[in-house]
Amino acid sequence: MNKKLVKEFLIITFVIMLIFWGGCALISQIFNLTINNIFLRIMHIIGGFSPTIASYISLKRNNKVKNLKEWLKKIFDIKHNIWTYILVILFVLIYYVLGCAINGFKFGAPIFMLIVILPMMLFGGGNEEVGWRMILQPELEKKFGFHIATIFTSIIWWLWHLPIFFIIGTANANMNYFLFGIMCLTLCYALATIRKVSKGVFPCILTHCLINGLSAIFVFNYSLLSCCITLIVTKIVSILILNINKRYIR
Repeated sequence: MNKKLVKEFLIITFVIMLIFWGGCALISQIFNLTINNIFLRIMHIIGGFSPTIASYISLKRNNKVKNLKEWLKKIFDIKHNIWTYILVILFVLIYYVLGCAINGFKFGAPIFMLIVILPMMLFGGGNEEVGWRMILQPELEKKFGFHIATIFTSIIWWLWHLPIFFIIGTANANMNYFLFGIMCLTLCYALATIRKVSKGVFPCILTHCLINGLSAIFVFNYSLLSCCITLIVTKIVSILILNINKRYIR
């Protein structure tokens, strides 16, 4: 594990997050302002890009990329086999089929709006993957193995989200933080599996975009039951996929 790379990535990520998301949360609470305030909205967006910004800076500082062009090339590695993209669809289906079946759901935006929503989610969640799954997960795996690395990544990812639960008007402000933590672990298993099989970051970006984008179309509330069942099913599927991949594909 490249300890220097991981340390720099995490420090930069959390410093930017604390300045912008932490500051946004404080201003929101003190002055009772919502995310609809343009100043808070800008702070919120910048904070959300903290793993993305940290990814480029830390990789550049550690001579892993030479310039912005090479970094972008690593991110948009769209040439993967059909198996990779089947996994993307599979994990998205597990998340939504189980969530909707257990909790019930209602339609939000029309499904055709996914054409518009999906590209937007590149800047509303998908961008994070160039940090979490490009740097943190694979580096931690080198030292701790797949499962421990996935748990550590999910805890860090969960803690990173904390300030936005105190920004009035965000979707997270109305969510249970601990149930959200279970879903962070669930998604980390899905994304880590896709990353390990594909050895690329773009399929993880696409998965994150689909998960976030479909939440505007299939609207359901988290419950402890659905969170636990989805986690268990996702982990079982992850283990099966990694075993199949190890034996027959690679």
